[in-house]
Amino acid sequence: MHKVKEEIHSLPHLTVLSLSGCSKLTDDGVELIAENLQKLRALDLSWCPRITDASLEYIACDLNQLEELTLDRCVHITDIGVGYISTMLSLTALFLRWCSQVRDFGLQHLCSMRNLQVLSLAGCPLLTSSGLSSLIQLRHLQELELTNCPGASQELFEYLKEHLPRCLIIE
Repeated sequence: MHKVKEEIHSLPHLTVLSLSGCSKLTDDGVELIAENLQKLRALDLSWCPRITDASLEYIACDLNQLEELTLDRCVHITDIGVGYISTMLSLTALFLRWCSQVRDFGLQHLCSMRNLQVLSLAGCPLLTSSGLSSLIQLRHLQELELTNCPGASQELFEYLKEHLPRCLIIE
């Protein structure tokens, strides 16, 4: 861990970091990254099974320039973590594919993210048609991915297309 700390300290200007598939990465590691790499604009933590909502709190507090966050298959993330992320005004792209604990309550948080342009909720099994329909509040959305969402119906897709005419909706 000490060596990792040294290396992170030597990269203060890093803007893009992918740790996808780092199965041993913990919330403590994310805290270290968030505190020391504050110029990050893109962070990929997909397939990091130990990441929890605590990591998202660190990210939301410290990474004020982050524009893109990928959390695909981070299965311990809940609506609480999504709530932390929703405070990030700089975020324009958020990927939550196969985050199996995210529910409609988490979507309510996302609806406050006025700068969000790209959102993927593909494979999120607990989202309902009612929760997904609230996404029409995201007026600046350009791309919304809802593949493999059991809560997404043809009626929902038509509703979203009607209310978000400038958004590409990926069924």
